[in-house]
Amino acid sequence: MLIMHPVSIGFYGKSDTGKTSLIIRLIKKLTDEGYKVATIKNTNKKIEIDEEGKDTWKHSQAGAKLVVLSSMRETDFIVKETMKTKDIIRNISELGCYDIVLVEGASDPIIPKIKLGEIEERDNTIGYYDDNFEEIIRIVKKEIDKKAPEQKINMSVNGKNIPLTEFPTEFIRNTIVGMLKSLKGIDEIDEVEISFKS
Repeated sequence: MLIMHPVSIGFYGKSDTGKTSLIIRLIKKLTDEGYKVATIKNTNKKIEIDEEGKDTWKHSQAGAKLVVLSSMRETDFIVKETMKTKDIIRNISELGCYDIVLVEGASDPIIPKIKLGEIEERDNTIGYYDDNFEEIIRIVKKEIDKKAPEQKINMSVNGKNIPLTEFPTEFIRNTIVGMLKSLKGIDEIDEVEISFKS
């Protein structure tokens, strides 16, 4: 199975500099445009979401290293160990196909980061947020585009452009190229145009 790792961009700054508010705006903007977004919230506080006395807590106390709560509303994975951000992102990639992971409180030097407020600059800082949302969204999309496949697919339905992320682009391209290569008379495929009405 081919696992596509999403682009990761971190956000860092002191408390009350607007990291969460900025990330929420980015999530809304990106999802409205068809991107699949995952998030990570890093904190240096010693907190847990698993409450003492709950069944999931009892499972982990008995020795389970991974506890999953499945309900009518959501599925929660509780891993009873600390993990590095890169390992969390790897696990996110295995759970689904995401275009981008937004990391609040990023310190990993490998992850490109946006700085908020007065704080010592961290390695791999690629932008600064100072109420310049449009510039930040451009930076984020540029990072996503760097990882996008070279062969793009443009799709419109009923005259409306449909943005495609990496997974559906690769799936559609590979399916069409595979079918066309099986036809007689087609040796090389540089460009394909398909149009139909249902």
